[in-house]
Amino acid sequence: MNLAKNWNFSLSADDIMRGQGADPQIVRTRKPSLLKVAERALVEGLGLLHPMTLTSENEVREHRHERILMVDGMALTGPLVTQQLSGAQRVVAAVCTIGPELEEATVQLFDQDPLYALALDGLGNAAVENLAQQVCGNIAEEVEAEGLQASSPLSPGNPEWPVEVGQPQIFRLVDPSKAGVSLTSGGMMIPKKSVSFIVGLGPKMIQTNMCSICSLKETCRYRNA
Repeated sequence: MNLAKNWNFSLSADDIMRGQGADPQIVRTRKPSLLKVAERALVEGLGLLHPMTLTSENEVREHRHERILMVDGMALTGPLVTQQLSGAQRVVAAVCTIGPELEEATVQLFDQDPLYALALDGLGNAAVENLAQQVCGNIAEEVEAEGLQASSPLSPGNPEWPVEVGQPQIFRLVDPSKAGVSLTSGGMMIPKKSVSFIVGLGPKMIQTNMCSICSLKETCRYRNA
């Protein structure tokens, strides 16, 4: 397993607003006061981020119907997983977190300054997403040197790979406790500002716009084209 802590963030106030589920252009036009709050969160909140990532590379032994079997006996199951990781020779399981401090500060501030607390929450969402993107970028670069490709990352939460199924599978491939992350009985990660995903490595991996397979694709206003 590979544990990494030295991560830097390149974030903007727009990223924070998107992390809050808002359209930055609309906020800048109609609610400039919220923009100032986002800018404040960006300056003051970065010190509350304690990024940590944990990755584990696992060799695939066999692809079966709706099952990917690993050399060590572990398995990934479900139609979505087997379709997206078809042809994978290896699978990387990853857990990314920014730690609990920002989340704790958000809870403490919510009653006295809810707008700022929400901006900090948006910062947390943006930061953990950016962290996952950095990890995926590093995986793709490393495997490219071998003449292979990395698939698009796949996280639990789709109806064909629900959280209660996917999270335990990922956490059997990588020990999240080494990054200070735990899993509740319902499949929720603690700290909440954490993400987990898998990436397939192989000669011809599928690159998918993940919005196209999301269960909210028909209603999400922030869906990527």
